[in-house]
Amino acid sequence: MASLVRQARLEAGMSIEEAAKKLGISAGYLSQIEKGQRQVGAERAEKIAKLYKKKKEEIFLPSRYAIREVENEHSANTA
Repeated sequence: MASLVRQARLEAGMSIEEAAKKLGISAGYLSQIEKGQRQVGAERAEKIAKLYKKKKEEIFLPSRYAIREVENEHSANTA
């Protein structure tokens, strides 16, 4: 499953390095956020969403700002 955070970044046309630099964090840290290995606070979630021109709730779960994931259409159809 792909992360909506990653998908939003790609839709915004940014590399992970470019996005991380604009957010003031390392690319590795942003990668961990995208993979769901790190949760973020409300302020950082808001900054990420704003950078990607999305609402925070579109890419993060409201509780504890865990990432939202996109299910692969194929796996959704076979489940």
